[in-house]
Amino acid sequence: MSFLDCIKRIPQLNKEIVANYPKQFECLSECKGKIEKIVFVASGSSYNSASVAKYFIENQCELDVDVIYPNVFSQQKTHKKSDTILYVFISQTGATRQVYDDVMDLQEKGYMVASIVGELESPIAKVSKNPIDMGCKHEEYKYRTIGVSTSIVTCWLLGCYLSGFQDMDTLLAVNSQLDGIVEQALVWYENHKFDLMKRNVALFTGSYSLWPISVEADIKFMEMIPYMTKTYELEEFVHGPQNEFNNNELFFVASKKGFEDNKTEAISKFLKNEIGCCYMVGDITLDENDFKFECDEPYFYELKHLCFYQVIAYMLANDHGRDLKQGLNTQLTNYFNKTMQ
Repeated sequence: MSFLDCIKRIPQLNKEIVANYPKQFECLSECKGKIEKIVFVASGSSYNSASVAKYFIENQCELDVDVIYPNVFSQQKTHKKSDTILYVFISQTGATRQVYDDVMDLQEKGYMVASIVGELESPIAKVSKNPIDMGCKHEEYKYRTIGVSTSIVTCWLLGCYLSGFQDMDTLLAVNSQLDGIVEQALVWYENHKFDLMKRNVALFTGSYSLWPISVEADIKFMEMIPYMTKTYELEEFVHGPQNEFNNNELFFVASKKGFEDNKTEAISKFLKNEIGCCYMVGDITLDENDFKFECDEPYFYELKHLCFYQVIAYMLANDHGRDLKQGLNTQLTNYFNKTMQ
């Protein structure tokens, strides 16, 4: 089972999640139509998943959303207890100690709490009153790829369930395009392999929900290839960071029509004309080097952007000789281990 095989498995798993809807959320049946705000507590790829979903849940489901890191959450003493607020903890392993402690603490205090986990037999799921399966099943590699995609879908559907908003047709339509994005990305990679391989620093940017997609791409490039990476929100990208830009770096600009089109084009032109190796990703492009795909959907399109970055991260890691079943600097666990023993 190659890492690419895992990426190709994502569309089928997403279909299964949709087919299982709303069964996976029935533990929250008493909350349906009553929740006004969701507070997602998560880190890493789980944090990025919730951050992507935030835009859809707020704009389409009309629910307020906060996304908070567990360590930040545990230090805050002002969590509001209300029948209209749902605290949702996300952990693919289901064994993150900080998340486990937070779930136990809030439940003991009578807060409305749910958990989204990759395994319903995990420690967090077992103690959670409202465990939700993120639908990733067994992911063979530690670099969360299936899990981040299925977490996004699960968070979207959670918003649908709580609010009553429904548009499974658009979700399935976007999902059906992922196989084509994979094949298109493989061709694009081969055409740009030389420039991609000769650099080892990558910077990412995007606006709205494409900002957390860019952050997830950043993580995958850093941990898998590994490249030194950094991500900025679109306008912040040129509020100081440009002083460091040079032609030894790769630049990826995520785009979608209606998402600050003029600013996206202007920044991309600056990077292409004045700096060097810049690629736009989405339905706004400037030249044949950019990765263009249709992005007409009003929501759920983020899965296509994410798919592109997943494929390119894998191909670069593979061509750099990385064995993705082996971790790097694994002696870290001799000093600190975030998961439960």
